[in-house]
Amino acid sequence: MKLETRTQKLAYVGIFTALGVILGTISFPVGPTKVAPFQHFINVITGVLLGPWWASLTALFIGTLRMSLGVGTIFSIPGGIPGAFTVGLMYKIVKNDWAAFSEPLATVFIGGTLSSLLFGPLINIQKGVVWFWVAFAPSTLVGTTLGFLILKALRRMEVIE
Repeated sequence: MKLETRTQKLAYVGIFTALGVILGTISFPVGPTKVAPFQHFINVITGVLLGPWWASLTALFIGTLRMSLGVGTIFSIPGGIPGAFTVGLMYKIVKNDWAAFSEPLATVFIGGTLSSLLFGPLINIQKGVVWFWVAFAPSTLVGTTLGFLILKALRRMEVIE
């Protein structure tokens, strides 16, 4: 499966956004956050299939909808977008599914830092940077591993090239 047109990519953004919101109901409260491993799963899949910008747009839509529906928090935005972007960018560079494992680095270090220093103060949550790193790490590691395994399975079944 090779996506050629913007219309095709936009359709996939819609499908993966819906899937991410539905799977985003499976989340775990960790302090003021609701960590959702399936967000990172979607980030891996969209980063590889759609590229950094479309994957980031998908993560933004998922985070916004999760917040609107009450199944996510403001931390859904910094917790999702950096990982999606990084996977898409790394995949363009290395052309290998192992790019998936750049997702935890971006989510933990970029997303966690943004959550602590920028988004937390917006809603009067004062947690240290390391607290967010530790809170985000298990979720992103589980979701990334699952996304990587699904990518491998889809390639083995020749669903994607």
